[in-house]
Amino acid sequence: MSKVKNLKKSLGEYMDQLSEPNLELVYEFMSNLAEKEREEATAELLEIPDLLDDIKLAKQDIEQGELTDWRDVRTDV
Repeated sequence: MSKVKNLKKSLGEYMDQLSEPNLELVYEFMSNLAEKEREEATAELLEIPDLLDDIKLAKQDIEQGELTDWRDVRTDV
């Protein structure tokens, strides 16, 4: 079993032993950690030069029907 699976299993076993107030604390802690990771991932994406402009241009291409079939790009699949 992978390390992550072992950790998740152990966390589940510990949570089964907690009272409701402590479960609420764990929930708040975990939701804060998840939010922090999402914010870090967003910040990392925003550091990519011209990413937002590229996304805007891609949306315009989609709206105008300027699309490329994936089979024309990936012939090895």
